[in-house]
Formats: sequence, structure tokens, C-alpha cells
Amino acid sequence: MSKRTTFTTISPLPAGIPREVVIEFLHNHQEMIDLNPLIIERHPIPPPSHSPDEETRCVWWSLTDKISYLPGGLVSGEIAYTAAFNDLPNGVQTHCYAPLGTDIRERWSLGGTLPGEPLEPVEIGLGAPRQGLYLREDVELRCNFMMASFVKKTLKNAHGTLVERLCQKAAIASRHGTPSNDSVSSQNSNERSHVQAADDAFPPNRASNRVSGGQLYSQHSHPRPNPSENAPGPQRFVPYRKPVPLPVNGPTNGWAGVHHHQQAPAELQ
Repeated sequence: MSKRTTFTTISPLPAGIPREVVIEFLHNHQEMIDLNPLIIERHPIPPPSHSPDEETRCVWWSLTDKISYLPGGLVSGEIAYTAAFNDLPNGVQTHCYAPLGTDIRERWSLGGTLPGEPLEPVEIGLGAPRQGLYLREDVELRCNFMMASFVKKTLKNAHGTLVERLCQKAAIASRHGTPSNDSVSSQNSNERSHVQAADDAFPPNRASNRVSGGQLYSQHSHPRPNPSENAPGPQRFVPYRKPVPLPVNGPTNGWAGVHHHQQAPAELQ
């Protein structure tokens, strides 16, 4: 039986971080993915067959989480799923399709006012600050009712770490000057080129071994190379398995059990 759970998290941001820096980080999907401590592997994909029409224009990724089911990483496993990213003027939407019917819709948005700006109305009951910027995360979770509590706790813990890292990187970036909008456009262009590379890597009737559900990219047609012409085949996109360092005080949730580090391919660095 599926259960619907919604929750909102407010994370005040340190003073001195410009809006532009935060928005750029939210629009940098690869950066957002790599700041999540649960994700250990990621690669862009074309829109899978299960995507609704309105999500076919989104940027799609195949992601793999390392989940610890018991404290200290005594029992852990990997979960592969697909996710759509949709940029908004003040943030980003994501929609994750995970195994066992788990469906997660999230919206990250930037709110608040800076000194000298008119105070904007603050929604009651959220604990949002009246002065200063903050990140708002709205989550709608649908999954088996027996898993709801565990998934919600895992999401909150992981995203708390994500926000801490985002604040650290945003503070460093703000000290080196506000990024330009051109860099955001360049990042989105790079992501879409990676999606095309992933599309080219999977000819018809061949499934990706990293996408949950064994989605087939049969809707894309690619010519097969002729070996007699000694022509190189289509360049295969190399999935990036994120190096996950072991913490000083022992493994913690989302970081346990990973001992082999893989260097990121050049196109993802």
C-alpha cells in the first residue's frame, strides 16, 4: 500500500552569499548531484520511456545511491534510479523514479530578503527567517507505507549534508566574485551534450545496465559501424562513479562500504 508524505525544510543561508551564486548552484545539476552524500554514481541519459510528455524536455540522469540500512553501515546496498531536473527562475524541480514504486518530487527554491530590500511576506508555520536568504525544500514522497519513515529520514539526513556543502561552496565562490549567467548556460549546454553522448552510446535494442527497470532506448536510431572500413564506433559515455572518502570517525550513513575510488572522466571534471 502506497503512502503519500509531504514535508518542507527551511535552511537559512550565511550572510554575504549573493542570490546569483545560490541560483547558479541550484541550476548546476551535476554540482547538486555531487554534493549529495548518498549518490556514488551518475551519468546523463535521454528521457526514458516512462517519462511523461511534460518531462521529456527536462535534463535526465541515471543515479545510484549507497544506502545504509543499519547504523554504522553494517547492512548497506546500492539503489539505481532515474531523475528529471527542471530549472525554475528561483530554483529547481526534481522528479525521481526509484524501485518498488518509490516516487519523489522535490522543489528547491531560494527565498528571503537581503539588507536594504523590502521585506517579503513569510509563510507562517515554516520557521523561515524574516531577514536574510534561505533555501526552501518541498518534498512529496510516495512509497510503500512500511518504507516511508526510513526514506524520509534518509532524505532529510542526506539533504542536510547537501545544504551544508552548498553553503560552503557558495561562500567560497562569493569571495571570488559573482558567477556570470553565461556559466549557467554553458553548464546546461554541457549537460545536454552529455545526454546526447549517452544516447549515442546505446544503439537500438540495447539496455543501459545502470538504469532501473532495464529501460530500452529503442526510440533512438543509430547506424552500426562497418568493421571493414576500420571506422571507429560511437564514443561511449563513461559513467562517473564518485570517489567516496571514508570519514575519520568511521563509516556513516550513505558513505559506508566504498573502498575503491574511480577518477572522474575528463568530460565531467
